Amino acid sequence: MSANRPHISIVTPVYGRTLDLKGLYDRLVASLAKISPDFEIIMVNDYSPDDSWDVIKKLSASDPRVRGVNLSRNFGQHLAITAGLHYVRGDWTVVMDCDLQDRPEEIPTFYAKAKEGYDVVMGRRYNRQDKFLKKQASKLFYRIFNYLTEQKLDNRIANFGIYSAKVIDSVKKFKEKDRSFGLLVSLVGFKRTGIDIVHDNRTTGQSSYSFKKALELAIGHILSHTNKPLRLFVKFGFIISTLSFFLSPG
Repeated sequence: MSANRPHISIVTPVYGRTLDLKGLYDRLVASLAKISPDFEIIMVNDYSPDDSWDVIKKLSASDPRVRGVNLSRNFGQHLAITAGLHYVRGDWTVVMDCDLQDRPEEIPTFYAKAKEGYDVVMGRRYNRQDKFLKKQASKLFYRIFNYLTEQKLDNRIANFGIYSAKVIDSVKKFKEKDRSFGLLVSLVGFKRTGIDIVHDNRTTGQSSYSFKKALELAIGHILSHTNKPLRLFVKFGFIISTLSFFLSPG
């Protein structure tokens, strides 16, 4: 391993109010130290409406293993992740949320499983701690998405997981504007598995996804991954036109 190359990188998009980034940093350092002293933490400030960038700068000044990326406006979670991926240098990369619902203590378990021969190990939230409506909306989206794209994605799996360098390099080659990190990982292949993890309650910050924003994101993901909705509309239009022709008077 090169002295200048970390063994493991963390990428976390930052957006919210009153986020406990210092708490996140402390727990990450404690967890990563169990794997290797050679790590980096990349925090991507997605134009957070609080003092997150100031906190990131302070953490970076006190620990050179922390690196900050400051976006010029709010681009959204998945584009913020993409920005962070372009700065990673590790043999392995962990992608996670910043609100501590993704527990840093799960990372050594991800790593141990990956060392069994997997390029992707993703966390399966068996006790998902989101609100009822959010969980039901997520289930509905994945049912529709899986039907339209003929995939079998699990709504209990989000972004939290560990990924080898070749997986990250492959994901970075995609240039779509409407992008989902998890969906892109599913497209690039490689040997993968999922493990059950604890999903904590949100204790700081608040979700950045309003219903409208979540709906627009879902529609964008579907349309960028399949043309089946277009084909269904064409078939429906053809049926309506045919019925109109035969049922029209005269």
